[in-house]
Amino acid sequence: MRILVFLLSLLLAGCFPAAVLRSPEPVRGAELSLGGSLFPAPASSRYPVWGLPYLGYAWGDGSTEFNLSAQIGPRFGVKQALAPGFSLDAGLTLILSPRPSVDALILDVGLLAGAGGLYVSPRVHAGITTGGSPVGFYQATLGYRGGGFSLEGGVLLGGGGPVQFNLSGALHLGL
Repeated sequence: MRILVFLLSLLLAGCFPAAVLRSPEPVRGAELSLGGSLFPAPASSRYPVWGLPYLGYAWGDGSTEFNLSAQIGPRFGVKQALAPGFSLDAGLTLILSPRPSVDALILDVGLLAGAGGLYVSPRVHAGITTGGSPVGFYQATLGYRGGGFSLEGGVLLGGGGPVQFNLSGALHLGL
């Protein structure tokens, strides 16, 4: 039961992934990102804050980017530049849990817009659990990327739970 509560809390916290940690400009070449997210724990937890590590890899030609990341599950995404500082980003995340009825396939679509290191990303998440339950969330992220790192704050609405906030950061290493 504890595992189910933990996994549902993560799902409601929007950690599929909670972190965007991608700039509006598609990468040119390859990049590895190492970071994590902090978010408020459910009231039943004895800890006030929970954390999740973040691992990401992206490769692209400067106009199209493909990316793989993992936070609560593996995510494969693609980002397409629409104009300087403005991109469309979409991904598919597979959430696996010890309880098969909680497994989910989540599609997210968002815009990335920014200038001068600052970026915003409104995003929609929609999917279904293997138990047949639909899930849906709205996410908004405001971040800064520069000097090989990024730091962002996000808010997640929907999913039948309270508004969730997260703080995420990562180091980005060009390969």
